[in-house]
Amino acid sequence: PPPPAGTEPPPPPPPASMTSAVSPPSSKGSAPVANKGGVTGVQLKKPVLAPVFNPDEDQEEEERRKEQRKKMRLTAIDYGEHATKQDKEAAAQMSKRIIDMIPKDQGELFAFQVNWATVDRERIATEKMAPWVKKKVVEYLGEEEPTLTAYIVKMIGQHKSPKEIIGQVEPVLDTDAEIFVVKMWRMLLFEVMRADAV
Repeated sequence: PPPPAGTEPPPPPPPASMTSAVSPPSSKGSAPVANKGGVTGVQLKKPVLAPVFNPDEDQEEEERRKEQRKKMRLTAIDYGEHATKQDKEAAAQMSKRIIDMIPKDQGELFAFQVNWATVDRERIATEKMAPWVKKKVVEYLGEEEPTLTAYIVKMIGQHKSPKEIIGQVEPVLDTDAEIFVVKMWRMLLFEVMRADAV
């Protein structure tokens, strides 16, 4: 029936879509949950995220790092070979300078001051002179003479003078004793001066 005169008509009922979009609060008093479309009361599931680090990708990254390390090592080797070439050239120049400093006259050669401290510290007698003496003894005698070689090396280690060594080896080397000791003394001075120059 029509409403009495002087009264306003009641408001229309809300649409069904709005009533279904609102859910009553839970018994615990928590606020309604709204989804992206503004609808509350619908519990959304959290998306399942893929793992951040893929094991296959980690392995690939490790392989790339290994390759980079290999390249770095190869670069270092190449640089080292180049540096060694420069070192050889510098060593050759230094050797030439040392040889020029060694007296050629026998008297001056035998009077040249030997740094015996370097001989002992660098073990020049056993490490440098022993192979040289062994080789020269074979050249002069035609065969190895371990006893003679060891005796000559021992005299160098005892800081014997060139003339003393000549007197000791002359019975074996005969007329070659003097020239042998001259060459040996030049070699000794060379090794000492080279060790001091490093």
